[in-house]
Amino acid sequence: MIPRLAATSLVLGLAGCAHTTLEGSDLDQVKRPAFVSRVAEEAGPRVSVYRSDSAQAAKLSGATPDDADRKIEESIRPALSRFEAAERLRSHVSAAIQTEKPWSQAVPPSQVASALETFLVEEASGSPDYGRLRPLGADSVVEFVIEGYGLRTEKGIPQTWVQGTGRMFRLADGSEMWRSGFSATSTEAGLAPLDPSTLAGDPRPFRDQLVVVLDSVSVRLARQLSPTNRAGGAPTPPGTGELHAPGDARTPLEQEIDRSKSTPPPDATTPTDVPVDVGSSKKKAPRPSAPPPDATAPTEVPVDPNKK
Repeated sequence: MIPRLAATSLVLGLAGCAHTTLEGSDLDQVKRPAFVSRVAEEAGPRVSVYRSDSAQAAKLSGATPDDADRKIEESIRPALSRFEAAERLRSHVSAAIQTEKPWSQAVPPSQVASALETFLVEEASGSPDYGRLRPLGADSVVEFVIEGYGLRTEKGIPQTWVQGTGRMFRLADGSEMWRSGFSATSTEAGLAPLDPSTLAGDPRPFRDQLVVVLDSVSVRLARQLSPTNRAGGAPTPPGTGELHAPGDARTPLEQEIDRSKSTPPPDATTPTDVPVDVGSSKKKAPRPSAPPPDATAPTEVPVDPNKK
């Protein structure tokens, strides 16, 4: 289970790109945003543990640092799919701010995925054609791009890392309202270092850490998308910037897909039909009828036949 992540305990760094703060006046003009999250083609996973740390390389027996790092890459690649990583970032940011306009009026993620033809697509080439979102009523796009992730050694400590860029732009003219680079590590999130020698056989610890790191990124991005200097919008809801672990580990889009596959057909029995019990061939005995009411008039006295 993913622990509760408080914004005060997380550190999010800039990834070396220009930063533009979202102004409340700009957000007040947005009516129907659309969220898009994707993983760049060459994002990873990238592993640089034995190649970058001579102390770790000294632990190898019979394998070169390059071969050892590549073996870990092959093992952790399927641990968290590209679709799941991108969707988790999008859904957690959206969940943290969806109670406030215009986020509460965002285009449903299933419609966005259908229009951009990215529904459950693992490998996408280049940036999507965002013009396809206009028929859905979208007037702006919030885009998250994971540009790199993996495992590396920093000052002798193995750590899980992720970096990328977030931006928000108007569909009408492409002008940007917000841009922010992001980077986060398992060390910054307070997680214990992984043992690289065990990941080739069991990549689950890497997956668990990457999920936490992605959630830490989504906390800060949600705060950046909730400016307080707004004129026409509602105030930022209390608790924005904190994420709680959902009871269902699946993301909202994945739950929607599963529901569409598992919903049973409606009951075809008409309201006036009475189901027939076919489990028994014996007929039930008729229920005895109630005796007729006393027909004696109120003023008559009943005659006792034994009395002479």
